[in-house]
Amino acid sequence: MINTRMFASDLDQTLIYSYRSFTNEYADQSIRPVEWLDDRYISYMTQNSLTKLKEISEGLLFVPVTTRTKLQYLRINFLEYDISYQYAVTSNGGTIFNKGVEDQDWRHQVLEGRNHCLAAEDLINKFNEIRHPSWVIKESGKLADDLFFYCLIEREKIPLGELAAFKLWARENNWELSVQGRKLYLVPINVNKKAAIQYIQEKEGINQVLAAGDSLLDFDMLKAADFAIAPAHGELYSLYLQKVSGLERLRFTQKSGLKAGEEILDYVAGALSQKLVV
Repeated sequence: MINTRMFASDLDQTLIYSYRSFTNEYADQSIRPVEWLDDRYISYMTQNSLTKLKEISEGLLFVPVTTRTKLQYLRINFLEYDISYQYAVTSNGGTIFNKGVEDQDWRHQVLEGRNHCLAAEDLINKFNEIRHPSWVIKESGKLADDLFFYCLIEREKIPLGELAAFKLWARENNWELSVQGRKLYLVPINVNKKAAIQYIQEKEGINQVLAAGDSLLDFDMLKAADFAIAPAHGELYSLYLQKVSGLERLRFTQKSGLKAGEEILDYVAGALSQKLVV
């Protein structure tokens, strides 16, 4: 059967959650690990979410879409739960895997697009003018997959005025800044989830896209989707509560945390069973 619909979803804080996301309400539920690092499990989903995701992946084209680097993405283990998929998007859209092999045509397109963005070295040098050990964790900066920069921060200590001015400067030079939890990201505009999903959509002849995500790095992908849903937590929800314009088309879950992940998948599974999206 040829899939004509796609479910493109962010992973962290959308479908999968770290242990610190748990509250007492999950104590009596079936929580399953989906990521292993340094001799311990670090990311989880509920059994209900895994069951729904398996059902969804068998009924349409499921594409995980993550800002994680290639190596970080490979730590995720859905196969243990019989959840398989053809495509995966990593590096915030900079890399597309097709049956486990990196799509070289897409890679070339991404590299060509960098010609329109300020060189990463120049951007990082400018950022270093405002970074300080008081709010940027020492030696945490990294150029991920030679595509985008991120570092760990003390969010409550950010110099908001300086960072806002830098964000405007970065955008003028075709880079986007996003803060997610304890991480600050600087990403060139041509490295984005929306473009990667549209590439797969065209390649596979997909005529309808459902999308889910929680951060500003997901926003363009969500806006371009036929249907978009976001959890009741994270960057996008915070902006929604502030009544920032542009979020009107997004549907937000009623619950947050692991329960939001379940709610997202319940909705997609319901749409799949009805053969339509409402």
